[in-house]
Amino acid sequence: MKKILSLILALALSLSLAVPALAVEEDQGEQAAWELYYLGLFRGTDTDDQGFPVFSLDQAPTRAQSVTMLVRLLGAEEEALAGTWTVPFQDVPDWALAYVGYAYDNGLTTGRSETVFDPNTTVSATEYLTFVLRALGYASGTDFQWDSAWTLSDQLGITDGSYSGSSTAPFLRADVAVISRDALSVAKKGSKETILDTLPAPDNQRCLWQMDCVSAGRDQIFLAVTAAKDSPETYTKFTVNSATVNGQPCEITQYSTSKAVTDFYKKNGETANRKTFALAQLRYNERAANEAAKETVQVSGSEYPVLVYKLNCTGTLKDGTQVEELILLSYYFDGYGGPFA
Repeated sequence: MKKILSLILALALSLSLAVPALAVEEDQGEQAAWELYYLGLFRGTDTDDQGFPVFSLDQAPTRAQSVTMLVRLLGAEEEALAGTWTVPFQDVPDWALAYVGYAYDNGLTTGRSETVFDPNTTVSATEYLTFVLRALGYASGTDFQWDSAWTLSDQLGITDGSYSGSSTAPFLRADVAVISRDALSVAKKGSKETILDTLPAPDNQRCLWQMDCVSAGRDQIFLAVTAAKDSPETYTKFTVNSATVNGQPCEITQYSTSKAVTDFYKKNGETANRKTFALAQLRYNERAANEAAKETVQVSGSEYPVLVYKLNCTGTLKDGTQVEELILLSYYFDGYGGPFA
């Protein structure tokens, strides 16, 4: 098939704005946040109208938020929420009590004083690094000093010198996402085991897949969903619940099972990949989508608007488990073609 599209960014999230003077650029934070999100370890501060998380990566995290994110990083949220915790702090809000209680009981956090946790004060880089290092089994005051925790985190490869004492960059949720993601693969003190090794596989890792454009024409695109070679399972049904392109609504025609895909390809004189289990045709006002583009790309002297597709989908596994799949795809068109164009 002739390659008719050039891929700028294709983030199949079930697998897998620069701001001056930041320790972590927003695109790095966004990637890390999505990786953690699909492991069930990071959440947004809100959701948009398609159900996508709003990560608010440019916001400074509070102490309560940071401890909450730490507990999720450890895969301990269910245990924290199921427990009954007693803490000496008198200022912890109800929503954060389970997280602070778990972290305090497991030696991951302390208060500002014997009775004050100070939940609404923003956390500094060295404070969050202290939380993470304690989670890896390192003791503050012995293995590292809490007010220079970056010294040890740099040695372990969690950080890269961006948080030294000379840094004046604000510490944001984007930093938390990148630090947390990078800490997952670091061995715990005195062990070869990592945090990632101890985490249960979430449902959205049972079927590993990729989504690709197989055909495109004016005002439409066909997207095929194909199981990865090493995927443990394959979805028996995959439904696109909603789709937009640069904020413009899409009309969806879909073939949600492997049989429906095979029949559609056969009807059109084509042969489907045997691992393709879903196909979706999105129709939209391409002119409006182009006009709404927030970025363009220069290729061989020509400028093309970037079309960002957002799809909210549901995959159904063999045992009936339904998994939410959120997909971001970015393409630019330098021509049309394909079997269904």
